[in-house]
Amino acid sequence: MTRLVLPLIAAALAALPIQAVTIANPASDQMAHLSVIARKGALRAALLDSGVRCERVEKTAIQGPWANTVMWRVKCAGDPRYDYAVFVGPDASVQVRYCAEMAELKLPRCRPFSSNPPAPIILGKVPTPSHR
Repeated sequence: MTRLVLPLIAAALAALPIQAVTIANPASDQMAHLSVIARKGALRAALLDSGVRCERVEKTAIQGPWANTVMWRVKCAGDPRYDYAVFVGPDASVQVRYCAEMAELKLPRCRPFSSNPPAPIILGKVPTPSHR
């Protein structure tokens, strides 16, 4: 009997539609709505509040959800070491990590910045990169 039931359960589960899980993160959504200059300023302030150096933010990009946060990428001018991952929590809390440390910390690696113009951000969903 068990031999028949397990395959039936597996088949039933396989037939269910898979839905993407979205994270409610109003702080990150608000960041996504900012102008480019305002977003760079907000992320630079988060970096400085976290005690890391950043003279000027050159690039920013949303990378995607991780745990209950949304990961943003920030590249600062002046030194290649000034390449950061900024994790924004739903309560606007921020954690900053150097991209060079991500693998050691078992965190998602920092993806390279795209040379393509940014895709529009749909709040609550992370855009998937298009490969041309």
